[in-house]
Formats: sequence, structure tokens, C-alpha cells
Amino acid sequence: MAVNTQDQAFVNNYSSVMYMLATEGLSKVRGIFEEEDMQGEKHFFDRLGKLTVSKIASRNQILDGQDPDHTRRMATVSRYYGRVYLDTLDKLKMLTDPTSNYAIKLAEAHGESYDGVVYNAMLGSAATGKDGDGTQAFDSNNAIVHGGAGLTVAKFNQALRIFEENDINIEIRKLYMTARGLGVEDLLSEQKFTSFDYQGDKALSGPRLPSFRGVNLLRTNRVPDHTAGSVYRALMFTEQAVKVAKSHAFDLKNDVRTDMAHVHQITSYEMLGAVRMEENQVVDINFQ
Repeated sequence: MAVNTQDQAFVNNYSSVMYMLATEGLSKVRGIFEEEDMQGEKHFFDRLGKLTVSKIASRNQILDGQDPDHTRRMATVSRYYGRVYLDTLDKLKMLTDPTSNYAIKLAEAHGESYDGVVYNAMLGSAATGKDGDGTQAFDSNNAIVHGGAGLTVAKFNQALRIFEENDINIEIRKLYMTARGLGVEDLLSEQKFTSFDYQGDKALSGPRLPSFRGVNLLRTNRVPDHTAGSVYRALMFTEQAVKVAKSHAFDLKNDVRTDMAHVHQITSYEMLGAVRMEENQVVDINFQ
């Protein structure tokens, strides 16, 4: 008996569509950070401590060697899934259409899940040590209190100053900052933010936010509130602040549910975890 592979071909195409959608904007941060493929539930990232150089004071001087700190951070990987039921072949075909609601909604769900994992890693305690049994809390020195004010240019500049005081070369690092709708409204109300003296694009000409002082702005409401519904967060970070471990990206399953009148059950899986690698490369900006 011949095996019908038509349905599976549709699902394979859907997997490609899902990846395209997820990497073209439905996730705000996918593609920014380094990702490593892995197996199992735990993944370790190695960190190298700071090195120094010394002055040679005389001829034939015996030079001292260095043994820099070697530390580890651990990401715990979890499995995330989405599921949709399709009762006709025509609806199954729609999965391969990147404009269909089925594809967009599932891709949005995976994008939101990915972003949540990354933002929680930025703000939470990082697992440390050879076996991942230690913890490193977020550095409170890298947090800007709300002070009863919104997301202001002054707070933006303060965040950049914190990076400079942390000895981060902001001229060569790629910098990003999240901004929810309320924060965007605050920034757009300030003349400095819309001035060409600080940016090269027109801030008010469209919905896309231009870079500001070289920082790429990400419009998103997915960053956890500091205090639910009253104190919000904007995060400024570099591309080295977090690392992502993943074992499967968009593992698709297409099953026929005989107990549900033979409807198609499409389940999408993704396994990933993240950990903050450098405390001094994330700034938590609070605002009201």
C-alpha cells in the first residue's frame, strides 16, 4: 500500500515558513545573541576572566604568566509547544502560506516564548559553577530607578554612562534597548529624541523606531514589569549579554486524531534556554 506523504510535505513547508516568520520580526531578539546547539536539559557556557599586561622594566626580565579565571554559566533548557487542529486538507495547505492566520499566530507564539526566555535570563539569577549549583543575581548597580518619571532621554543617557563606567566600549559594541508603547510615547515627546543632532532617521515619519545615539531600539511589550501595571522596564544590552542554548528549532509533528473525526493535529516544538553571561552588559531602566 502506497504511503501518502502529501500531508507531511505540507508540514515540512510549514516548518520553513515558521522559521522565516520567527526570524523576520515576530521575535524581537532572535538573531541578536549567540546560540549553541546542545543535547539534554543543561548546557554550560565557559567564561574567561580579565587579562592584564605588564611593563617590561629591564633586559632579560623573567616574565610572569597569568592564570585568568575560568568560570561557567548554565542554561536550563525547556520545551515549548504550540498546537492547532485542522479538519480539512485546505486548511492544512494554509499552513504553508506566510500570510495565513494559522502560520502567523503560531509563529508569534514561538517568538513571544523565545523573547520571554531571553528577558527572564537578563533579569534573573544566573546559574554558575562547574555543576551549575551557584547563583549570580542581577547587579543592582546596573538598575535605574523610576524616580516617578517616564522613559526619558536623561535615563537613556544614564544607561550609556553605566556602560562606560563598566568599561564597555560603546563605540564598537552593538547596543539595543527595548521600549514598550508607553516608553515610546515618552521618548517621542522629547525634542532631543526627534532631533537630527542625535539620530539620522526621522523619528516621526513611520512606526519603526530609528536608532538613537547608535542604540538600536526594539518596540516590544514583552519585558516583564518591575511592578505589575505601574512600574515598567526598558532593557539596554549588548549582543554579548546573553547566550542561548537550543536543541530543537521548530520540530513539527503532524498527527491524525482518529478520536476527533480524523482531524489533523499540528504541534510545533522548540527546546531552548538562556543565561546572562555578563552582568555589566545589561542595564535595567525603570519608568512609570
